[in-house]
Amino acid sequence: MAGTRVKPLERKVLRDTVYESLIDMLMSGILAPGAPLSIDGLASELQVSPTPVREALVHLERTGLVSRAPLRGYRVASPLSTDQIAQLCDARMVIELGALELAFQDVDALAADLAAAHEVHEETAKAVLNVTPDREAIDAYRDYMSADWAFHHAIFRHSKNSYLLATADSLPAHLHRLRQSVSRGIHDSEMSVEEHAAVLRAVQDQDLERAKQALYTHLANVKVRSLREVGPSLLSEPKVS
Repeated sequence: MAGTRVKPLERKVLRDTVYESLIDMLMSGILAPGAPLSIDGLASELQVSPTPVREALVHLERTGLVSRAPLRGYRVASPLSTDQIAQLCDARMVIELGALELAFQDVDALAADLAAAHEVHEETAKAVLNVTPDREAIDAYRDYMSADWAFHHAIFRHSKNSYLLATADSLPAHLHRLRQSVSRGIHDSEMSVEEHAAVLRAVQDQDLERAKQALYTHLANVKVRSLREVGPSLLSEPKVS
């Protein structure tokens, strides 16, 4: 029995390692939009078998970072359009506000995890303040976006709803924002930290309605800022209702 459990674990670790490597290649521009993705070629470059590469590409397809066409294989997807960004942000808002309500069933544990995540987010936000967008900056940007997402991911984890968590993981807004940031930089880190802090304070006070309002305001502001990053916009900051 023990022997039959080792191989699946090793395979999952390898798939995840390949997935992370492909993310790095996508974000750094090594794999440009529209570029074909050869499973055998990537396997050779990463010095692994084709299987974990194939599994990683399936995972990446779910994120929208790569696409697959019949008989043509995988290609690097184009950056999201403004309409796609808007839809992604709206979907995230719908499920995250619901997840927050469920997470309040164990509000003390939620508050503790959010506080820990917020501390890391603050540190990574300081690290990107004066970083010039280029390939050398990707590590700082990635650390920041990962820390930002960890704050939100804690809400989904504490909802104790596997379906919500799986849906959240299939809507990787942080990866698409990271893709934007590589060329444009991160300009809203201080605002995001302040908005997270407002959510955290409300959770610590065990005030669900205030927490939902703070989270709504943050996600609405993120939507506006994300849309502005893809081009000129006449959008205004959302009003709190």
